Amino acid sequence: MNGRTLEKMKYFVGRVCSIVSTSMNRAFDEQIAREHFVVRVQEIGPDGIWGSHPYNDEMISFFAMNHIISIHQEIELDPDNPEHAEMIREYEEKAGKKASSDLHGTPKTKPSVPEETEGGMAFVDIEHLERLADSTRKAFENLHE
Repeated sequence: MNGRTLEKMKYFVGRVCSIVSTSMNRAFDEQIAREHFVVRVQEIGPDGIWGSHPYNDEMISFFAMNHIISIHQEIELDPDNPEHAEMIREYEEKAGKKASSDLHGTPKTKPSVPEETEGGMAFVDIEHLERLADSTRKAFENLHE
């Protein structure tokens, strides 16, 4: 990885992101996959990405750079914020079901986040993430064929 890319990736530090990695020999259901591959990025370096679970900063994850396919910033929605509440309402109308937090539990400590993303509920578009993961997996498999 070149230095410019690594420098640009520093944008993600402090933000909640999904990390798409190469496949592994372990199967996860949807909720566990979110809780393992969605992190609040703590540090990015040439070896990889360190992150913590958005609602439990004591649960730390490390993703080795040579296994990372992509990183995607997620939107944290705060139902107490009127603009976010409207987005949640629109989503519920479109989906035809009540939205609930993608992450369960409450923070042990309030995470420090940039002001523009302060909020309590992390919202991850799982259907889009699953399609992205499938597409990425197929592209990766095609590379090795």
